Formats: sequence, structure tokens, C-alpha cells
Amino acid sequence: MKNGILVVSFGTTYKEARKLSLEQIENTISSAYRNFSVYKAYTSKIVQKCIHENEGFFVPDVNQALQKISEDGIDNIYIQPTHIIPGEEYNKILDAAGKYKDKFNIIKTAMPLLSSDKDFELTADILNHQYGFNNTSNDSAIILMGHGSGHSANKCYSQFQYTLNQKGFSNVFVSTVEGFPDFDSTLNILKEHSYKNITLIPFMVTAGDHAHNDMAGNKENSWKNRLYNLGYNVIVITQGLGGIPEIQSLYLSHLENIIG
Repeated sequence: MKNGILVVSFGTTYKEARKLSLEQIENTISSAYRNFSVYKAYTSKIVQKCIHENEGFFVPDVNQALQKISEDGIDNIYIQPTHIIPGEEYNKILDAAGKYKDKFNIIKTAMPLLSSDKDFELTADILNHQYGFNNTSNDSAIILMGHGSGHSANKCYSQFQYTLNQKGFSNVFVSTVEGFPDFDSTLNILKEHSYKNITLIPFMVTAGDHAHNDMAGNKENSWKNRLYNLGYNVIVITQGLGGIPEIQSLYLSHLENIIG
């Protein structure tokens, strides 16, 4: 029996972000499963198109990857998403896997980063260790920029905020680009306190377009400049979650759950 693993990401057009996050997760998985053939796919058609046009290589979507894996004679395929929540992009993966269930002896899909209470707890602890949430001074706050979604799984961001609060990280706030809580809501919360210093950190697997432009960009409406204009001192960190070894290990544990 031939075994394979398909690592599925949203993808990013930022080469450095791919290298520092997605490729790190892929390498962690490849190292743990040396006897498996490891493939990758992206769920973003726009990212696929831009990479192909600008860099000259092609990253398949999930359907294309599964077709290739089937043609390669793989019997058992295990899919690991690198997405944060089980939302729209995750559903794309499940739909594609369903179409190919007759092509493999086994086809299983693992969960993204946040899918269980334990995931929320571990992720909060990992980020505390990485960024020192519990060492932040009283006049400082941290904002985690999530992508957000119109999908019901957007509630994961609020659940993660609840987890942070329960752990005593009362000066860490989750905000999203395309969901709730949105940045305006977060600004209103900041006004209730006497913070002087704000650190912005991506709560995304890669520090791609949203991190570099919506969060840290030079346009007037970037999160960084909106905070500057309100009188805050702003520190920007542009590292995706995928670059943190403990996060890579958490994704690997999800994969181990379905491989057994």
C-alpha cells in the first residue's frame, strides 16, 4: 500500500511568507512521515494564478492534486489543511475529498488549527510563549489580526478571545479583517483603557497581503496608521503562525489523529 499526505493551504503570493510558514509546516510533516509521499495544494484560485503568471510554476488546487495523487498510484491519502478555522476554505477541501473517495482505499481530512477546546488552549499558550502575553505592561496591548469569515466558523475568533481572557491575557485582543470582531469594535474597546503602546501581530498562518497591507501598510486606513493617528505607539510584527515550531507541531498532531 502506498501512503500519501496532501498539505492544503490558502496560499500566498509573498515568497518569503511561503518560505517562513507554509514550507515550514510542509517540511515538518515530511520529516515526520518519511515513508509517505507528500504533496501540496492551494485553495485560492487568485494566488494560484498570480504565482503561475509571476513566478512560472504551478500549485494545484485540491481537485487537481487529488487527481495527480490518484494517477501516482497512492492508495491511502491523508489531507492536512493549514487553515485557522473550519470555514469556507475547509469546506472546499471536504467537497473535493468527497468527489475522490472512490479513487482511494482511504481518504481522510484532518482538522485545521482551531477545532477543539484543546486547540484553543494550546494555541493561546503557544502564542503566550512566543510573544510574552503575560509579561506585557499595563500600558500596552496586543492585537491579533485574524482573517475573519462570513461562515459560522467565524465564532472561533470569539472563542479564542474567550480563551485568552480565561488565561488572564486581558490586554490581548482578537480582531478580524472580514468578520467579527472587526477593527472598529476593537478600537472602541481600546478607548476604554489607558493603553499607550499597541503591538500588531498576524493571527494567520502566513504574513501575506493582509499582514503587509491591511495591518502594516502605509495607506491611511491600515491598522498601523489608524492607531498612529489615535496617538498610540505601534509595534508591528509580520510573522505568520506557520513560522512558529509549536504551531507546526500542533498541525502535525492533527494529522497524526487521522493516520493513527
